[in-house]
Amino acid sequence: MSKSKYEMWLTFGTGKEKLRFPVMPGVLNVSNGSDNESVMITRLGEVTIIQDPTAKTFHFSSFFPREESPLTEYSGTLYPWDYIKMIERWKNSGKPARFIVTGTPINYAVSIEDFLYREGEKDVGDYDFELLLKEYQFIERRKMPRTQKKPNKTRPNTKNVPKSHTVKKGETLITIARKYYNDSKRWNDIWKLNKDALIKRDKRNLKQPGRWIHIGFNLRLPS
Repeated sequence: MSKSKYEMWLTFGTGKEKLRFPVMPGVLNVSNGSDNESVMITRLGEVTIIQDPTAKTFHFSSFFPREESPLTEYSGTLYPWDYIKMIERWKNSGKPARFIVTGTPINYAVSIEDFLYREGEKDVGDYDFELLLKEYQFIERRKMPRTQKKPNKTRPNTKNVPKSHTVKKGETLITIARKYYNDSKRWNDIWKLNKDALIKRDKRNLKQPGRWIHIGFNLRLPS
């Protein structure tokens, strides 16, 4: 029997682990979503796989021979259990393998969905198997954009702050804090530094701290 012009492979990891199927299946079933396509892979001729955005599945059956025969595609085949253990290990790893059929567009990362095997019915030591592969969809990690912190609108006052300020008409501790520190919240610092003097000047500051300041009052300013 003439050998197939195709080679069927499963590779794993970086491609260093490879498995070439020793006996080509009679039919490779390729499913594109809801459309099925059967490729007669052991026959000579053109193989066309319709490229489709949906994930493909590949289903085929063959056997691992105990002894080499005219059906085997190459010499130096492994024992059936060596093939079986290799495929099971890849399947259980949770990582994708790669399915390749030379001479065709089939070269896909795949997950091993199902792997059934049993001792062959014809020759003792042979193992029949069925394999179902599904195109593996890699998920790209999306980088979340970094949230840029809003610039602080309050700019520090680079001017030298005087040690004191004489209150003018219409001024409050808030307007004075804004004038010297560009930060109205610093009125409280001015209040704390002048608390005793302001209360002595106007008792109403006991109930309304810093509310009552008078024109001409000399306020000490924090550095």
